[in-house]
Amino acid sequence: MSSVSKKEREQKRKLQHFLNDLALLGSLQGFKYFQPWLRGKEELLLTVVNEDLGWRSPGFLVSRASSFSSTSSCSSSNVSPSSSSPSLDSRTNSPLPGEPQGPRDSQTTNSHSRTLTQTDREPSSEEHLLPASPSEGEIAVPEVNCTLFLLAGYVKYGRPYAWIRSNHERLVNIGGMDSMVKDTPMKLKSITDWQTRGIRVWDIVSELVCLCTVPSPSNPFALDMRYIKSLPLQDHFLVTGALLSFLETYLIYGNRDELHYDKVVEEVKSLRRLHFQALLELQRLRESSEKPSSSMKQDSSR
Repeated sequence: MSSVSKKEREQKRKLQHFLNDLALLGSLQGFKYFQPWLRGKEELLLTVVNEDLGWRSPGFLVSRASSFSSTSSCSSSNVSPSSSSPSLDSRTNSPLPGEPQGPRDSQTTNSHSRTLTQTDREPSSEEHLLPASPSEGEIAVPEVNCTLFLLAGYVKYGRPYAWIRSNHERLVNIGGMDSMVKDTPMKLKSITDWQTRGIRVWDIVSELVCLCTVPSPSNPFALDMRYIKSLPLQDHFLVTGALLSFLETYLIYGNRDELHYDKVVEEVKSLRRLHFQALLELQRLRESSEKPSSSMKQDSSR
C-alpha cells in the first residue's frame, strides 16, 4: 500500500469519525450556551448565545431563564438555550424557518460585538470552499441574541469546516457582503489542527462558544439544569442519558489540560445523579402500575 493511499484512508477514517460525533451531538438538547440541530449526514447547525441573556427553549417546558427578555441586563447564570433549533411551538422567540424574523435589540448586540480581522478566516487558497447550502439560502432563523453557525464534514473537502450563518458583521471584518465572501470558512484553531492532532467535534464547539459568547464562559459545555429538571419524567430520563453518553465520551477522549475539563467532570457527576434518580422513579412507577393488574388476576383465578 502506497503512502498516499494510506494517508487517504486515514483521512477518510477521521472524517467518518467526525461525522459520527456530529450525528451524536445533533441529537442532544439541554446545553446552556449552545444548541445543535442535525441537518443531513454532513451538516449540523449550531446556535450559540451572543450575550449571557435568557432565551426561550422552544418546543419544551420553559426554564427559569426564559422569562427574561432580550433587553434584560447580562447575568452569567441565566442563559437557557436548551433547544434552539427552529421552533415547533414558540410564541415569543424567533419564528419558524422561512417566516420573518422578529425584532432584534441591535444596541445590546452591537455594544458587546467582537469584530475579528480578515486573518480570522481561512486563507485565500480556501476562500472558495463553499458549503453545500449557501448562506443566502439559509431558511433556519437563529434565536434573538444568538448567532447561527454551520459545521460540516463534506466528503468532497475531506475535512470539517465551519461557516457563519448569521451576524457576520459581529464576528468577522469581511470587507464585503457578497455571497462568496459570506460563505468563506472560518479560520478556527481546532480546524487548522484537525490534520495533525486528534481534534473532535467538541473542540470546534468549545472554540465557537468561547469566541461568540460574551462574557466567555468558563465551561462551554455547561448544562441548563433548570430546563432538564423541568422535563417530564420520561423525557428527563432520555435527555440526561444522551447527555451523559456525550460528556462521558468527552471525559475519556477530551484534552484534560483544557481549563473547563474539571468543570465538565462536575457537570457529569450532577447529571449522573439526575439520570439515576429518574431511572429509579420510572421503575417505581412501573412497579406500582403492575400491582393492581396482578391483584386482579388473583381475584379472577378464585
